[in-house]
Amino acid sequence: MAMDEAKKEALKMEALGITNYNRPYLCDVCGGLMVFKGCGEYECEDCHTKGLDDYGKVRNYIEQHAGANSAEIESETGVSQKSIRQMLKESKLEITSDSVAFMKCEFCGENIRSGRFCQKCEVTYHREKERQMKEKMKGFGLENEEERRERQNRQKGERRFLREE
Repeated sequence: MAMDEAKKEALKMEALGITNYNRPYLCDVCGGLMVFKGCGEYECEDCHTKGLDDYGKVRNYIEQHAGANSAEIESETGVSQKSIRQMLKESKLEITSDSVAFMKCEFCGENIRSGRFCQKCEVTYHREKERQMKEKMKGFGLENEEERRERQNRQKGERRFLREE
């Protein structure tokens, strides 16, 4: 039953776009707490045993075996190709420039080495996201210069309060 719960949690995290990369929480040697040291590396705070998450395993393998493809990395490290592709999309890894395999930009289909978009589409994507956020925030005090001037001109010379006599 516990396995079903773990699968459900993994599917939930995947749906939300949260990647776990099999982080070590407890030391295999003494059971102590593993503390993040950087670049996918963890160290036990009690016995100082080192451990790696999936990113650390892939990174170390690539450093020792330059030019390795994802199938080779998967067979040697045990990290799935899906996780490796996710690391590429998150720009944690990059395909070498001399590689014959590339990823495709999600908008225009141009060859890219990491991330989701080419440089041109990245700018377009972020400008569109910024425009959408500004549209959502209208009415919360964010207005463009033209709207601000128009509002000020409407208020000039108007009586805003009437005095009862």
